[in-house]
Amino acid sequence: MDTGVMASTEESSETEPSVVHADGKAYVVEDIRSTGDVILDVSFENTNACNKSIPADEIRKIRTSKGPIPSPRIFYRVRLETLKKSSRYFEHLLGPQFAEGAAVIEKHAKLARSKLNPSEIEAEMLPRIKIVDEDVATRTIGREKIFGDLLRIIHGAEHTTKPVNLNSLTVLVVMADRFNTLPIIARYFQKTFINFKYPMTVDNKAEEALRQKILIFYHTEQSLRFTASTRELILRGSSRWSASEESENDFQTAWWDLPDGLEAELAHRRACVLRTIASIQTQFLTLYTSKDRQCTLGYDTSAPCDSFQLGEMIKFLVKKDLLSLIPFQAASPEDEDYIWPDAYTGDIETLIGLLRQCPSYQINQYHGHCGLRSKILPILEYVKACIEAGVGVRFGRKKGDWLHDAWSLKPVASAELDRKPFYVGTGHGDVDVTSEGGAFFDFARIPPKGTWGLSNDLGIERAAKKMFTAERWNWVKEYSQSESSLKGSFSTPLIRAGTGAKR
Repeated sequence: MDTGVMASTEESSETEPSVVHADGKAYVVEDIRSTGDVILDVSFENTNACNKSIPADEIRKIRTSKGPIPSPRIFYRVRLETLKKSSRYFEHLLGPQFAEGAAVIEKHAKLARSKLNPSEIEAEMLPRIKIVDEDVATRTIGREKIFGDLLRIIHGAEHTTKPVNLNSLTVLVVMADRFNTLPIIARYFQKTFINFKYPMTVDNKAEEALRQKILIFYHTEQSLRFTASTRELILRGSSRWSASEESENDFQTAWWDLPDGLEAELAHRRACVLRTIASIQTQFLTLYTSKDRQCTLGYDTSAPCDSFQLGEMIKFLVKKDLLSLIPFQAASPEDEDYIWPDAYTGDIETLIGLLRQCPSYQINQYHGHCGLRSKILPILEYVKACIEAGVGVRFGRKKGDWLHDAWSLKPVASAELDRKPFYVGTGHGDVDVTSEGGAFFDFARIPPKGTWGLSNDLGIERAAKKMFTAERWNWVKEYSQSESSLKGSFSTPLIRAGTGAKR
């Protein structure tokens, strides 16, 4: 290049942006570091599948204009050593074992032989590294702004994209995960975005936002927020866990398939909680339909009292859609024509609230404590305490610590290999919630309420896991005439309803 042109460029470098040429076009260089020694040539490929944008209103403008979806190509000037130290992705890509790294080494050697310092020359002369970023993980237009912020952060600068919102933070975390720069981004989050006001997720319509928060809190190791958010998703349920295979395309972004086994773990925990709550009414229905007398007052009206309470129990549960009365069928349970009741897909706290509405009807004034209500309320209080203390996923100093206390990762004995699993969900997203080992939970051994401890007490957290991962339960504080029968029954799981259900 002519030295006069170079001098003119250097004199105006403070006011005029650097320009590079590629495929017959001129592109303005985004200087992450004006002393950078390599150029990242990044193509951001967008498709009609994109449903978000940065800024948020850009997607609406693009659709209104009915023009083509933009797929920008951006050139970033960066420091090679900074990339390699901050990112294992770039450390491997720009190493001598890959063509990209070998080309950079060769180009720098050639500049050295010409006595040119890569940090001082024009961007046009620097080696280039081509990267293609597709829209699959985020379905967001405008990722080039967030990628620029990612590069600024690992170079020690501040982000420039404003205003900051939940989607832009999520895209930043997803990109940091892809390019293996999460440790630096996590520290930046904890310093810069610690007071960011995350949107409230108060109903099922906000599930996507809730999932984005879970992904952010997990990758940036915000353990308390992560535990609270995972508990919220477990209690509320997910549209993905009950979706059909035809709607799988609606759940393609990174937050709809939480990483490191979290997606299956959350679905498993919800299934375990529902299965446990279902066993409560199952046990009392079984007791009241058995030959054993439940009313222990010894009156002539004791037998009618049992029948009365059974009728009221069934009437209440059917009215609240918590019990289905299905007659015998000609079809096998394995047959597609077999009629299954619909699975419960609502909020678990709502479910507990429905059960708490159980009336205290009595056959006469002498049977004041014979009904279901007096028996079930203490149980529901304990279940609720365990939900608050132990349902959310926790980790310690590192996000991977949650695996040590996972509910779904259990060793399977050889004798258990032939057991039929119990599934929730459909298709490849099915989650086996069969408890191995026949673990038994006995509510009769639970101490009084005052000793349960606070919501953060480790004892009740472990007790919650023991209760929710059990296979058999006893919810009766005082044993009836047939004590042994209580310990051998009541392991009926909450069956997944609908077509494609498995047993």
